[in-house]
Amino acid sequence: MSDLQHRKDHVKIPSSPRCVWWLGFWQTAGHVHWWLSSDQPDVEPPEVGSIPRHRLTSLLNALMSALPGLTTRERMALAEIDYHIEQAVFPTSATSNTPDAVIGQEEADAVAAVIADRIELLARRAAVLDGAARRSWTGAMVDLADNVAMLSELGSMLLPPVLRDRLGQAEPSTTTVVIAPGPGLSFVPWELLVVDDEQDVRLIERANVLGGISPGLLVNVARPAAPFLGGGPALRVVDPIEAGSRTGGGRIYPDGLPDEWHDRSDAENMVLGAVTPAGCSPAELGEVLRARTWSRLVFVGHASAADTTMPTTAGLEFAPDRNSGEGRLTAGRWLREPEKWPAPRRVAFVACQSDDAGYTEQLGLTLAALNAGARTVTTTRWSLPSDGSENLVSGGAGIGRATTALALAVDKALTTNDPASSVCDWQRDRLRSWRSAVTDAERRLHAPLVWASLVTYDVPEAAIASIPVTDEPVPRPSAAPDAEDETEYKPPRNATEAASRLAAGTKASERADWSGARNHYLVALAGFLAADDRKGIADATTNVGNTAYFLGDLDEAARRYRAALPLYRDLDMERSVAIVEQNLGNVYYQRGELDVAANQYRKAADDLLSGGFQREAADTLVNLAAVLVDLGRPQEALIHLDRAGEQYRETCGEDELASKLAELDQNSGLALAETESFDLAREHLLSALRHWTSVDPSENQAARTNHNLGLVAFRAGNLAEAHLRYSEALAYFLTVDNHHDAADTRLGLGTVARRRGEEEEARALFRLAQQHYRQTGQWLARARALFNEGLTFPEDSFARFALLGGAWAAMQSMSWRLPRVAERAGWRAAIDHATDDFLRSARLGGRNRHFAEIVESLRISGTLRRVVEPVQTPGTWDSDQDELRVEPLPPTTFSSAPVPWTLWSAADEVPCDAPPWIECGWPIVLDDVVERAQEILVAAGARPLRSGTVSLLSLLQRHSDDRPGIGDLH
Repeated sequence: MSDLQHRKDHVKIPSSPRCVWWLGFWQTAGHVHWWLSSDQPDVEPPEVGSIPRHRLTSLLNALMSALPGLTTRERMALAEIDYHIEQAVFPTSATSNTPDAVIGQEEADAVAAVIADRIELLARRAAVLDGAARRSWTGAMVDLADNVAMLSELGSMLLPPVLRDRLGQAEPSTTTVVIAPGPGLSFVPWELLVVDDEQDVRLIERANVLGGISPGLLVNVARPAAPFLGGGPALRVVDPIEAGSRTGGGRIYPDGLPDEWHDRSDAENMVLGAVTPAGCSPAELGEVLRARTWSRLVFVGHASAADTTMPTTAGLEFAPDRNSGEGRLTAGRWLREPEKWPAPRRVAFVACQSDDAGYTEQLGLTLAALNAGARTVTTTRWSLPSDGSENLVSGGAGIGRATTALALAVDKALTTNDPASSVCDWQRDRLRSWRSAVTDAERRLHAPLVWASLVTYDVPEAAIASIPVTDEPVPRPSAAPDAEDETEYKPPRNATEAASRLAAGTKASERADWSGARNHYLVALAGFLAADDRKGIADATTNVGNTAYFLGDLDEAARRYRAALPLYRDLDMERSVAIVEQNLGNVYYQRGELDVAANQYRKAADDLLSGGFQREAADTLVNLAAVLVDLGRPQEALIHLDRAGEQYRETCGEDELASKLAELDQNSGLALAETESFDLAREHLLSALRHWTSVDPSENQAARTNHNLGLVAFRAGNLAEAHLRYSEALAYFLTVDNHHDAADTRLGLGTVARRRGEEEEARALFRLAQQHYRQTGQWLARARALFNEGLTFPEDSFARFALLGGAWAAMQSMSWRLPRVAERAGWRAAIDHATDDFLRSARLGGRNRHFAEIVESLRISGTLRRVVEPVQTPGTWDSDQDELRVEPLPPTTFSSAPVPWTLWSAADEVPCDAPPWIECGWPIVLDDVVERAQEILVAAGARPLRSGTVSLLSLLQRHSDDRPGIGDLH
């Protein structure tokens, strides 16, 4: 396999003198994928390709070690030193506040030892930091020869050949390359990539280089673009933390604000921050921003992130507020409250790693500024070295203020008609100065270690204005009126007879005679209604819901549970309320609404634990774990299973505990399988099987365990055992007419048949499973069965693409439902294998445009604002409504998703690009795919897919909509 694999389509030479290229990257576990397109009408569909990740690993590691900041090893060393510093504490007697306290010689010696230890540890700490600075000032981002070697090799791998060819005679004045690098490549200095090895020509010398941002991020931006004010008033926030504060390592100008910044403060322009010892708080900045309309905002200072996986925790460091004590303006807070910090049209953050392209979703400071009104945002890719840090390698001889020079250049660029081009012009000038430098000091002063950190985003207002404002959620189909329930029983004459019917229904349920149980429960319900026994009504209603659940009527089950909830609440029966809430969670789980199910289970578990019902809370935690496994978060699931085990051991008797531990073994086995710990997973499941066959015989539980053993065997590659286990489970389920579980097992047997090459048998099994899922409204399970059916067709066939597409789009839509970035990343990772299969089908079928659109749909689906359905609040019970107790449903103990998908790192799969003609939502080119997915979702009453109508072409047009007399291009 070559280093660069790509599929070539004919690309005509653009006839227009102006050309914009879009280069987008995204990663899976094994590859870095790319696609390339242009805004020119005579350019054919995009090129796509992939680079094996292992080919890039050593190069990217070398690049990372040449940049400012700490390597992984240095971070670990600092963490260990800081730990020992915390442990080096003075004896208690030495810290007494008593004025006349006298310490003995032993205590004095101990204090001296602590002081000596701390001095040594602080010296070691300083040495690590100095070593990091020395490494960056002597590495490939300063040394020209090393830089050429590294960036030439990176350029040959990361820049598609067709782009390198077209840039051969290009000029920056007419050519722009917009790059969306994504998490794994966000720190690459794209401007420096070599496009001509013989002449050492860099990308920045052939084109202006900008950052790319997805249209999905621009949906429902809170504020319109701030007006263009030309050279109007500017607001600079420079070093705003308090004097003497150690935040971020202290002030970047500890000796006072340089004259260059002081000189920028006058009657029209304002400088906040280090102009006073108190600095500036986020609240004070908000007051100044709201007081007038500014042309630009330049922040020069510290930035940090509380959680490196969560972009919304990224924030700018300020002085603490006098009232709240808050000293950070985080991206999350700014996104929530943009009106408090309205952004000028042009914004710059000259702060460590203020760019947010490195996150799995680009929801950091860049988006916060755009959301608040900015349209041009300049940020930095990596940590910036402080002025004077080069003295470590120059013998104390300063070279000038390289970082300050960068900040001043950005400030100046924001005053021009075309800020993005002006930043690139300045970088080209720095490149020339670096190459022509004679002395080491000059070379360090002009080194790309500083200036190549900049990345500018330029978003035309036309693109944002044309993006749909909101989704139009399709209401769930209303349930048909209940037919008259015919029963062979006469209505009970009183509450006592009704209770007898309720008990009879419970016995029928124990035999899995759901139809017979339903009749008993309906008779009991009629008797309780006649007797106006509200507790009896609630109990019978819940039981009717339970039988509906097992008969596959999830809509009725949900209606009955919702009807029972207000009755139990009126009766102050907290335990019963929580149990019914858990049962509702089971309904959502079976429907495939995993996010709703997880929230339902969490709420039920919290309510049960707060009420002291530990045993029932443990059941709910088991169900929560099952959902988390399906959401691609098995480690979190294992934590909840451990919690459930603790509760069971505290509350269950010996016999019941054995059964509960067997159920835990079932679920633990499934979670462990998702972490690819197959041997350990099998041990847990075999332990459960021994219990259900010998200790507490249960054919139903044994069949479920065999199903799960089949799943684990399949994922471990043991097809013979998988077929045996699935077959034993299916035989039992069919014997007792348990079509619900039989469908899941058919899905598993189908995957085994497909792997064996028995395509026709596999197809038949998948279709039988789909029939059941369609009838019961289990859209997620149906999508999985449909996807597996697609895999039975040849890789480049239309049938394969069509089936995979509809199923994949339905499954991918789950990302829209999850409110947290980590949850969305986990789900995308869980279906990463499906994504790869679908993309492969598109690529092998020559559908390059589909390929690019699919990837962008991944990006959009994770970042759209969530559409929340109205919460159905229980109303007052009405005896005229036939709206709908028994213990909670059994914990979910087997997976309904036997598709063999490997769980990879959540960050590996996240896509990071945006084609120039992409729709915001599901693109028109994927209409057929979306239509098939809609049929899967809407039939089950699930939330529909988002459709869009906006092209991204205007986002790629290089123009200056800020210039007087020049408007946005449409």
